[in-house]
Amino acid sequence: MRQTRRTTDVFGLGVRTAALLGLFSLSGCATEPDPVPVDLRALLGELSGGQRTDYTGQGDGGVGHVTYFKIKAGSPEYMALPKLEQDKLAKLQSGVLHSAKLVPTEAVAGTEVTGTLTVKGSSGIDRIQEVVLKLPEKWNGQLVIAGTPGTRTEFANEAVIAAWVLQRGFAYVAGNKGMTNGGADGNATLLRKQHATQHFGMMMLDMAGWAQRRLTEATGKKPSKTYAVGLSNGGYQVRRALELDHEAVEKGAQRLFDGGIEWAGVYWPDARVLDTNRDGKVSTTEFSQGTHLVSSMDRAVLAMGFPYDAGSKSTPAGYQEKPQFSTAQAQMVAAGFHPQSAILWGAYSLLFDGLKATLPAWRGVGYYNVTAYYYRADLLGHDDKESAAYSMFSSSAMGHPPMYDYLATAPQGGWTDESVQWALKNANTGRFSVPLISLHGDRDALIGLPGNGEAYDAAVRAVGRPELHRLYMIQNGNHVDTHADGTLDYDCNGKPGDESAADQMVPMQPYVEHAFDVLRDWVEKGTAAPPSRTVATDPKNDILDASKVSFQ
Repeated sequence: MRQTRRTTDVFGLGVRTAALLGLFSLSGCATEPDPVPVDLRALLGELSGGQRTDYTGQGDGGVGHVTYFKIKAGSPEYMALPKLEQDKLAKLQSGVLHSAKLVPTEAVAGTEVTGTLTVKGSSGIDRIQEVVLKLPEKWNGQLVIAGTPGTRTEFANEAVIAAWVLQRGFAYVAGNKGMTNGGADGNATLLRKQHATQHFGMMMLDMAGWAQRRLTEATGKKPSKTYAVGLSNGGYQVRRALELDHEAVEKGAQRLFDGGIEWAGVYWPDARVLDTNRDGKVSTTEFSQGTHLVSSMDRAVLAMGFPYDAGSKSTPAGYQEKPQFSTAQAQMVAAGFHPQSAILWGAYSLLFDGLKATLPAWRGVGYYNVTAYYYRADLLGHDDKESAAYSMFSSSAMGHPPMYDYLATAPQGGWTDESVQWALKNANTGRFSVPLISLHGDRDALIGLPGNGEAYDAAVRAVGRPELHRLYMIQNGNHVDTHADGTLDYDCNGKPGDESAADQMVPMQPYVEHAFDVLRDWVEKGTAAPPSRTVATDPKNDILDASKVSFQ
């Protein structure tokens, strides 16, 4: 690989002119004002352990690292990379989210800074996250703050969001929500008894304020618009950030965000929704009976059963039923899933089972029990020992995980008054004051459309400003575009990819890209987005070009 990048630490002396960022033209007449110097060192301000790297886009993958998706660890190409770049590559490849049909290829020249951002909270607890800021040379003067899915790293969105944002000229910032600081496993971070999820929303505001200050100081130009975009947990971050920003503006603060796109965002209902007897508080019973992230996963765990137990629904026969996994349908629908998402219920019950050869404890583990286990532990404030009673892991290679018996017998779902209060700290209010576009696939088998997309839309209509919200429900769209490629073991027969499932699902990314353009027209031109609707798709002929998508 041609080595054209340059890396400096916080004391680096690299300085460019504004012309390199496309802030003005060098080809004008002599009456043009002198260029304002661009000091890229300023991008590192407020970070600890800050590093800056400049990319030419000529053989180095550009600021979006488009070449890093295919470089194999240990290969000569990998070994030629500096250690910092090897670390970025590892983070980028740690969880592939994009469809194989949408691998980014356009290298964008620019500058990237990484480091640790620490913000002191009003409660005395510091919010600490690893962040990345990308500034393309041809900057359009605007900024995108990306929410990060799951418990992933700050590089999780490289293909599904960062690539096309950079191509459009936006500066881009993402963080890890404090989930992988110091190289820790993101899920294990939820076992630190720190209630980490309470900070997810505010961390978006932290990044927006920091990035606006850094770009202004570095370029002399404050971003003219700042947008929030996020997938899954990152979609929740977008919702919550716009809500928190609205609350701050009402108290006299300067607005940070001009609009947002949330893609299959997690919805945490607030007391208004959960307090069903209207006595002014949310009881443990009400919380256990409500539909939220953990309860949805709990019900899915019980509905599908442990894959190696007699009576498990995750079988080839269950997949062939019409409707698929028919004996689990009522429970899964009650858990907040659309019936169309059944194509993935078996696969998601077995998603990590392939690890069992080297990690026997992962036998029979899927998306549902991973999510239920770690997020319950976060809300209860438990570590690995205290959470053993509901662990998703078996004590032996042939054992039955305690989670299943716990969920079937624990009073009030095992919740306590204190854990309910921690959950309510995460709650979405449904109140924001800038345009927000939501997209959700009806085949989303992790963050179900009814329990999350439609439920949040209902909350906005009940207490918010529905004229500022749109929900586009994408037929045949699922949660992770990679899983729309037909490569999982959807029918649970032990042979991945033999079901022709790719012809039954569409990648969501082009619809999200189009929604972003619609949002910009809404914010910048006053052209309101088309009304909320279900968007028809042809899963046998995937749309890969966002310009061919329409919400009309």
